[in-house]
Amino acid sequence: MKEYPNYYSITPATVRYDNRLKPNEKLLFGEITALSNVKGYCYSTNKYFSNLYNKDVATISRWISHLKELGYLKIEMIKEGKQIKERHLFPVTDPIDKKINTPIDKKVMRGIDEKVKENNTRNNNTSINKSSSTAAKTGQNAFELYQIVVGILTPMQSQNLSEYIRELSDDVVKFAINAMANQTEQRSFNYLNRILMKYEQLGINTVKKAEALEKEHQAKKKPKKKVVKRQNKPSEEWGGW
Repeated sequence: MKEYPNYYSITPATVRYDNRLKPNEKLLFGEITALSNVKGYCYSTNKYFSNLYNKDVATISRWISHLKELGYLKIEMIKEGKQIKERHLFPVTDPIDKKINTPIDKKVMRGIDEKVKENNTRNNNTSINKSSSTAAKTGQNAFELYQIVVGILTPMQSQNLSEYIRELSDDVVKFAINAMANQTEQRSFNYLNRILMKYEQLGINTVKKAEALEKEHQAKKKPKKKVVKRQNKPSEEWGGW
């Protein structure tokens, strides 16, 4: 019996409406995004995809090469000496050098993307408190939580997030993601990066320290109560005002 990943997949409009891609290549891209939820990249082999889709390895190799050629995949080979130990596939949802051969008008594409962003924001806003508070209980790691709260990571963002996890710990990075979600609706990697850079500068390497810093930050944001000076009533012997 085949095992399937239980993570959600992402197939953005740039992939869905790119007529240069075959339907199975689009399906494979979505599969790679699902498998990238844990670490920010997919390390599955062509043999794995061959068994999953009942296609020969050479066909899978052509699909991956085509996705890479069009800029939808970044591939890193991890070597030990001259031997390849592992392959990392990073999905790219918005290639910089893309020439999409599609009959769909650019304005329509933009409208579709805007609608997707709007729906994602609405879903995040209604569920973020629940997902944030239960992140530790459900065993989500920082990569999974980020993609629930914000969206898919680019290869560079995945690398940066990995470095923060290594320096600060997965729990501290998850705390920072939740802190960002509670502070703003305009969630982005740049916003999270500012929080994590501050953690590094201040030596915040435990959740307890991060909580203390967050409380301090919230206390500074509270508006100060205005002190209204009480005026004495004029004495009656002076005839009032």
